[in-house]
Amino acid sequence: MAADPFAAIVTMDAGMNAAIAKARQLARTRMPVLLQGETGVGKEEFARGIHGDSGGPFVALNCGGLSRELLASELFGYADGAFTGARKGGMLGKIEAADGGTLFLDEIGEMPLDMQPNLLRVLEQGEIYRLGENTPRRVNFRLVAATHRDLRQDIAAGRFRMDLFYRIAVTNLRIPALRERQGDVEVLAQHFLERFRRAQGQGPERITPDALRVLRSYPWPGNVRELRNLIEGLVLLCEEPSVTRAHLPHEFQAVHDAVQPGSCNPAGAMSMAEGEEDLIRRAIRASEGNLTLTARKLQIAKSTLYAKMHRYGLSRDDK
Repeated sequence: MAADPFAAIVTMDAGMNAAIAKARQLARTRMPVLLQGETGVGKEEFARGIHGDSGGPFVALNCGGLSRELLASELFGYADGAFTGARKGGMLGKIEAADGGTLFLDEIGEMPLDMQPNLLRVLEQGEIYRLGENTPRRVNFRLVAATHRDLRQDIAAGRFRMDLFYRIAVTNLRIPALRERQGDVEVLAQHFLERFRRAQGQGPERITPDALRVLRSYPWPGNVRELRNLIEGLVLLCEEPSVTRAHLPHEFQAVHDAVQPGSCNPAGAMSMAEGEEDLIRRAIRASEGNLTLTARKLQIAKSTLYAKMHRYGLSRDDK
């Protein structure tokens, strides 16, 4: 029996299971899929699940964090001597490498506007031109794109092409944030604890109920990736048989205390969004307005930090 291509996604949440069920349906087709969700929710795991055992390679490229020139080279490849410093014999791009399989373009909303028509042409014509070449090459691949951005807003702002959006978003699939997934914080924390204990051959065997309550009250701006990194660090550093509340970072405990009845919140409780807003505000203060450092402290992409600051009306001067 073939392995389940979605086995890497651990969840008990009804909304997440509904997303997986839809992804299973999409895996049986070759149509483009746009995955939408915050940074760290597991978009690549969904992309790999959709690719499954369909044959051909799975090739991934993150469109964020690369210069325009490097992104163009990585995506389209280049011919021998195309530019100064080009590799002798040229280079195969990610699109060609995905021929016969799946191309996963993460953070496609970060793709420069003037490069988007080139990708659209590849999708429409099934042909690619390497940089510095005049002869087209035929390609046949399945596209799975992903973004944390609202591309419709980007279209309205002139940052993303409408024709490309409708070409890549034949089907949309939203992946819920970790704070929206009932019960998954506890399930994933235990899962990662066991996984890293096996990998290291050491580490705590359990997480105490009090520590789990703290983890559940945290808004997880970095989502599953943030939780995974936290548990990996605890496995490496905790020398006791159980992870207790005392082993958790101070900011986790501060958020938990803030949402408890009798806290400074006059309503006696704080929503998850309010907890996240307070966490971001304190991270900005601790970083003295340095947003690069703030994003690093929160373990989220800088673009995600900007989006959340816009949502909550925050600025680098919120100290």
